[in-house]
Amino acid sequence: MGNKISLVEMRISEKGKVIEIQGGYGMIRKLETLGIREGKEIKKLSAQLMRGPVIIQVSNTRVAIGFGMARRIIVEVSGNT
Repeated sequence: MGNKISLVEMRISEKGKVIEIQGGYGMIRKLETLGIREGKEIKKLSAQLMRGPVIIQVSNTRVAIGFGMARRIIVEVSGNT
């Protein structure tokens, strides 16, 4: 089992599985439309230095999400690639 951290704490190029989304119905629904849901494998591609957007890869799609949303996505880190 890997570490359980928020998406903003992941390092660039790390992969992990979404294990929890700490948000209300609206936020969860919006993330689901982007393909981000519990159990999904994601990879962090880039992030800004000071609270900027976080770019991740979900399946074959790249998605940019805001810092506030990213810190509420809890991920179990599985490694780099």
